[in-house]
Amino acid sequence: MRILNLLPHLSGGGAERQFGYLAPELVRMGHRVDAAYLSSGPAKPELNGVMMHPLRAANNYDPYLFWQLVRLIRGVRPDIIHTWILQMDILGGVVAGLNGVPWVLAEPSSELAHSQTWKHRLRVRVGSGASAIVCNSRGGDEYWKTLLPYSRRYIVPNGLPLDLIGRTAAALPPGLPRSDTDVVLYVGRLVSDVTGNKNLKALFAALAYVSQRQKVLAILCGAGPQRGELQTMTQKMGLEPNVHFTGYLPTPSVWALMKKASVFVSLSAYEGRPNAVMEAMACGCPLVLSDIPAHREILDESCALFVDPSNIQQTADAIVQILRNADAGKVRALIAKEKTMGWSVAGMARNYEKLYGEILSSQEHKLNNRTKG
Repeated sequence: MRILNLLPHLSGGGAERQFGYLAPELVRMGHRVDAAYLSSGPAKPELNGVMMHPLRAANNYDPYLFWQLVRLIRGVRPDIIHTWILQMDILGGVVAGLNGVPWVLAEPSSELAHSQTWKHRLRVRVGSGASAIVCNSRGGDEYWKTLLPYSRRYIVPNGLPLDLIGRTAAALPPGLPRSDTDVVLYVGRLVSDVTGNKNLKALFAALAYVSQRQKVLAILCGAGPQRGELQTMTQKMGLEPNVHFTGYLPTPSVWALMKKASVFVSLSAYEGRPNAVMEAMACGCPLVLSDIPAHREILDESCALFVDPSNIQQTADAIVQILRNADAGKVRALIAKEKTMGWSVAGMARNYEKLYGEILSSQEHKLNNRTKG
């Protein structure tokens, strides 16, 4: 099977990370996998065996992109096109339709991630012609169900490289003083806009309360446009000595940090299938999470503490509860870790292989019926 993936960027976002897990696994299963992309960054995944096709464009609206994709599709002659993220969902979907190639649209989030802009409306319009819409969560599936109730929709949960995570030893990143201070960890983009709302101001407000009760080291692992604002907050709130921004870290270093942390906190307003939370679960790190459907889909009270991010005192109390009652936190973390045992990358790849096969069989059936007619 020849599978062509289209992505705007390879820069370490959640969808790109899942692509980075999926594509090499499909290669190992005997498929040819190609990937076309516009740009990459320090978090570009390792894509062993994947045929890479960098694209050139002056900007996101450069019409030359369209012609590059047309030529690429005619050269690669894929059986399936798989688009990831809004820009390629639109552009790749149009090109796939014009060339008669079945295509899969990946939905990495849920309804709240999609504002009513012309781009999102166009994505839905183009997506109505997709051979399949694949969501990684029930929230994503519900979003598309309201828009395209009769479309071919599937849910394929994200996978994790469980063996690699299991072999990673606990460690703090370089540059941090070694101490026994409890670590409160956040991993993800530093952002609070239409692209994502991580409620990081609420986290900082909660940390101010926590620091009045006991000493902690808060580590924020990730990059994003909100970093400057958050650094200013640390100064104004007197948290600067106890807050550390790591910026981008290689994925194994993130896992090592998750295994070292005393508590992992995610106060997101919405998610799809949150990679960072899943990884923290697999690393056995105690969890404080916003009470949202995406978190409830994979966890319950037996394995995490849920909070209302707008309730700063509740959030701070939950963090302190885990820090002061480590044994109970470890029990919940162990239950959470056990839930990840079925989330392998190989299992995710088999699900996609089956999905692609069903699409191609359906396509062949339609062509046969047309021939007979």
